[in-house]
Amino acid sequence: MKSRFLVPNLFTGLNFLLGVFSILVMHETFTNPVPGQPILGFTKAPLMLAAWMIIWCVLFDKLDGFAARILKASSDFGAQFDSLADLTAFGIAPGFLVYFYMQTLDGQWFAAHRPLMIVSISVYMLCASMRLARYNAIDSEELVNYFHGLPSTFAGGFMAMSVILFSKYQLADRLPGAMAILPLLLILTGILMVSPLYLPKLVSRQNKLFNLLQIANIIIGYISGFGMVFPEYLYGMLVMYGIVGFSFGYFSKGSISPAQSPPNSD
Repeated sequence: MKSRFLVPNLFTGLNFLLGVFSILVMHETFTNPVPGQPILGFTKAPLMLAAWMIIWCVLFDKLDGFAARILKASSDFGAQFDSLADLTAFGIAPGFLVYFYMQTLDGQWFAAHRPLMIVSISVYMLCASMRLARYNAIDSEELVNYFHGLPSTFAGGFMAMSVILFSKYQLADRLPGAMAILPLLLILTGILMVSPLYLPKLVSRQNKLFNLLQIANIIIGYISGFGMVFPEYLYGMLVMYGIVGFSFGYFSKGSISPAQSPPNSD
């Protein structure tokens, strides 16, 4: 293996391991819910640490793709490794995060709505799996500037950030029926992952001001993500990107033409 391939695969490996460790933190939090007991040195709401670890996976996943393009180190191995990491970090971990969070938040509500929880995580995980399988096995002709459906990276980050904000603002206590929000969001994001909608990629455009705005948002996003601060800003960026992007993709779909896309592009 040439040395230049090590860099993107290193980021992919970090993405995979953080996804696994996120699930381990969720499990330890649920099975040993001792108040004040530190998990990986994190004493306050360890489940939120698990959620932030999924956000870190998003950031490393984007570094993976960036490094592969800059170093011209895309490969079939990298594409398969990336899909495995994405399935763990953005397909499995977010579903378990919502499941464990809802169970620890209100065990009585969880017991009464167990079928909803099982259905929601099943739909989400299956849709994430199907999206990644479709990307690897079916879509040989992909789109250069558009995603076909919601990327699993976006879906995983969105669900992790939803849990963080749901906990921060204690929505379960403030909004009637708020307990159903997270499982319903799992179903919605799952459906969007396998939907026929188009979402523009964050690529360089002809408009220099737009490119500067993209770069500024990316820099702020990495600072906020690794610093575990300003989740509202991150969430706002994700929601705005989804709404504006899908709307733009819908109205411009007639001009979208397929072209060969490099590996590690989901």
